[in-house]
Amino acid sequence: MSFPESWLRTGLPAEEAKELARETAHHPDWVLDLLRISGQPRGGTAPRKAAWVLRHAGLYDKSVVAGHGVAILRAVDQSQDASVHRELLKTLLELPREELKAMGEALHDLGLGLCADTTLPVAMVHVGVQLLHASGLQLGEEVADVWRERGAHAETAPLARFLAKQLTGIQKRQR
Repeated sequence: MSFPESWLRTGLPAEEAKELARETAHHPDWVLDLLRISGQPRGGTAPRKAAWVLRHAGLYDKSVVAGHGVAILRAVDQSQDASVHRELLKTLLELPREELKAMGEALHDLGLGLCADTTLPVAMVHVGVQLLHASGLQLGEEVADVWRERGAHAETAPLARFLAKQLTGIQKRQR
């Protein structure tokens, strides 16, 4: 049975959405349906709700999203909706460590891009930092330069502090 897209409607109560996420663990084929819906370029309610349900399914049971890293990245590329991007990238972070490390270069590049893009909301900088760490690659001077620059012109004081703390962590690891 495929996931009924009609369930992803405006006004979907939070408890119903959470139940759909829990139910996804019992219907592994729904993951591909939710990814397909999430990746719809036109955006809107259904893709946003699908991405949310998928992320919460991964929070309830990480095995549900395991093995779908490449498909999640493809859905991110297909969608033009920032809300969908955020939910899917958070879903990506629920993947097993081995799968994340296998996608290391892609995660590193994506994370660095999110940190460098000053048009994105602050929350996406945090996701970018998480992707950089999840990549399993060494965070070198290129990352430090981006964090230093973004921190110097941070939109908020908490973001500046967060990036300063990240820089300190890089410097400690390089010693």
